[in-house]
Amino acid sequence: MYTFDFLDAKHGDCFLVRWGTPDERVMLVDGGPGGVYRASLRGRLQQLGTGGDAPPHLDVVCLSHVDDDHAGGLVRLFRDMRQAQQDGDAPPYAVDALWFNSVEELVDKRAPGLSASVRPLVERAATDAAVAASYQQGRDIRNAASALHLDGNTPFGGPLTEGAETTLGDLDVTVVAPDEAALEELEERWRKAKQRGDPDVITAAYSDSSVQNLSSIVLLLRHHGRTALLTGDARGDHVLTGLRELGLLDDSEPLHVDLLKLPHHGSDRNVEAGFFEQVRADHYVVSADGVRHHHPNEDTLRWLVESRAPDDEYVVHLTNHIPFAEEELTRLSEGRAFGVDVRAPAEQALVVTIGDRP
Repeated sequence: MYTFDFLDAKHGDCFLVRWGTPDERVMLVDGGPGGVYRASLRGRLQQLGTGGDAPPHLDVVCLSHVDDDHAGGLVRLFRDMRQAQQDGDAPPYAVDALWFNSVEELVDKRAPGLSASVRPLVERAATDAAVAASYQQGRDIRNAASALHLDGNTPFGGPLTEGAETTLGDLDVTVVAPDEAALEELEERWRKAKQRGDPDVITAAYSDSSVQNLSSIVLLLRHHGRTALLTGDARGDHVLTGLRELGLLDDSEPLHVDLLKLPHHGSDRNVEAGFFEQVRADHYVVSADGVRHHHPNEDTLRWLVESRAPDDEYVVHLTNHIPFAEEELTRLSEGRAFGVDVRAPAEQALVVTIGDRP
């Protein structure tokens, strides 16, 4: 069995993956918006401490993509680590590796040197507030990683793209996305900016969440036969393409995983009904609060439920109380066997243990 702690990340993503006994290993995926670090993530990490002088240990910190609702908390986590380093104090956390794709690195994977030639346009475009925020967060994390000797995406040795694999103890990790189609689309955006010599092209790209979502890391985790598909904010079609190209999905039957974190907080812009016909789970997790954005969308929940037989047993987990989502799930549950699990306000995290029956 392994365990997922989905923190209250507001409208973003922030969760821990814990596995292994007697020595537990831990992966942190995303950090939510900036306020999440001090509100809940820091306290949750401190609970990982051994009780002695050793700081909490993280095998991996994975940033799915640079967007404030995923990166903001990690910027603050690494800021605390850098401050301790500069002050000569003991580090607050022991981190073995950082997994993180910058858009520029992904562009260069297909077209070496292209991002450098466009960098002056990026710098000029960074006068726009939306661009500046995303660009600065990416730069802050890259700089902190270098200072903390966490750069290089160990053990991948480069960007995490479709087909990359590694093993952490007895946890097998396969990168499903970004796939080749996503990389091609990113390259086209940057070539267009270079050809036009126009920073507005970059501004539009950084302001368009679809661009960051193209770079989103999707991980398939396998531990003792139990599987989890962590989708970040990736588009559903790119997730399916990656699964097919890796031989994990074909037309004969849907892929079954124990846990599926819904793409982009349950947005109906990232998936279609067919996505849930092809990927099924015992545990579906929606990380959202329904406040800033209307996530999860009712259509997404309906597509999920209608993809399953009435007597199928599974659980839809919500990291926050979201009245419109709960009302829709109540309506959809009539005559069906699925359950709904909502994090209680007093609980720091919604905890899902893979291996438990749905």
